[in-house]
Amino acid sequence: MNKNLGKILLFLLVPLLLGADNSLASYQFSVSKTDVYEREAVEVSFSAQQKDHEDVMFFFLEAKQSDDYEISLLNKSTKKLGYHNVTTTFNYLLFLKKPGQVHVDFDFTIKTASDDAVAQIYVGSRDNVKLIETTDTVVNIDPLSFNVKGVEAGTSFVGDFKISSKVRSETVDQFSTVQVSYILNGVGYIDKKREPLPPIKGATLFDDIVDHTFKATKNGYVIEREFAYAISADKSFTLPNIRLKAFSPRTHSYYELSTKETPITIDKIDPKTLLDDKESPAPTAYDFSWIKDLFIAVFIFVAGFLTGKFSESLRFKWLERSERFSDVKKSSDAKTLLKVLLVQYKAKELAPYINTLEMMVYKSSKQNFKEVKREVLKLLHSL
Repeated sequence: MNKNLGKILLFLLVPLLLGADNSLASYQFSVSKTDVYEREAVEVSFSAQQKDHEDVMFFFLEAKQSDDYEISLLNKSTKKLGYHNVTTTFNYLLFLKKPGQVHVDFDFTIKTASDDAVAQIYVGSRDNVKLIETTDTVVNIDPLSFNVKGVEAGTSFVGDFKISSKVRSETVDQFSTVQVSYILNGVGYIDKKREPLPPIKGATLFDDIVDHTFKATKNGYVIEREFAYAISADKSFTLPNIRLKAFSPRTHSYYELSTKETPITIDKIDPKTLLDDKESPAPTAYDFSWIKDLFIAVFIFVAGFLTGKFSESLRFKWLERSERFSDVKKSSDAKTLLKVLLVQYKAKELAPYINTLEMMVYKSSKQNFKEVKREVLKLLHSL
C-alpha cells in the first residue's frame, strides 16, 4: 500500500514541477495548478541555475504570445551564489482563455560571456559604451500543458468582485448632463471590452474608464475601476438596473453583480431665461428702442463715411462685430464653450464643432481648443 501511495504522490507532483538540465544550466518550471477554470489566475515560476562556471552567464525567458492565453511577467530576480554562479527566477501571471487542453510555449536562451568581454563595457567614455559580446544558446523546453474547464456563456468576470453605483443628481435641467459612475472592485480577470451601462433610448452617453488600481499579482488582477458616464437627454428616463454575470473559482460558483434602477428627472427650461439680463435683456411688450438703435446706426455710418470713408467705416464695423458672440469669446475652456453653443446657438452648421467639443470634454481628445474656438467664431460671423 505504501508503494502505491508513493506512486500517487509522484503522479500529483509531476504537473506542478517540470525540470531539466544541460551542460550549461539546470532549470525547472513550477505552476500553482494545471486543472483550471477558463480565465482563472495561474502563477507560473521558472528558475534556472548556472552549472558551467567558466564564464559569466545570463538567462532570458520569453513567453510566446497566443490567443489561447494571456500571460504577463510579474517579476524577474537574479541571485549571485558565488563566482560565475547565478540563479534567475521568472514569475508570471497566466490566464487560460480557451476550454480544453491548452499548451503554453516559452523561448529560453542562455547567454555566456567572458570576464574580459564584460569588462569591456567599462572601457572608454560614457558615449562609447561597448555591448557585451556573448555566446547565445537556445534551449528547447517542453511547453506547459493545462486542462481548462470552460465557464458559462455571458460570464463577464472571473474572480471575486463587487460593484457599486453613484448618481450625482437624479434631477437636472435639459441643458445639463447626468453624472453617473460605477465602481468595480476585486481580484481576478475582467473582460476589457465590457462596460456596465447599455445604450439608453432617447439619451446620449459619453463614457470614460479610470483605473484607480490595476495591478497584476499571482492571484490575478487587483482592480479598482471606475466607469464614468455623462448622459444628456431632452426628457426624463430611467437608469437601468445593472446585472452582470460572474464566476468565482475560489467557491466554484456563479454570482451576479447588480445595481438598482434609478429614475432620472429632466426639467424643461426656457432658453430665454438663461440669457444675461445685462447683455441680452428679455424684450418687453412695447419696446421702441429699435428706433433709437436705427438712428444711432445711421449716424455712425454717415459719420464714418464722411470722416474717413473706408478706413473709418471698417473700424466701426470691427467694433460692431466685437460686441457679437461675446459669450463665445469669453469661453475659456471646452466645457464652457460647449454649454454656450448648446444653450445659445442652434445653427446646424455648428454640429461638427459641438461633436469635437464633446470629444474634448468627455473623451479627453487632444484637439487645440483655441483653434476650435477660432473656427466657431469664424463660422458664426459668416452666418
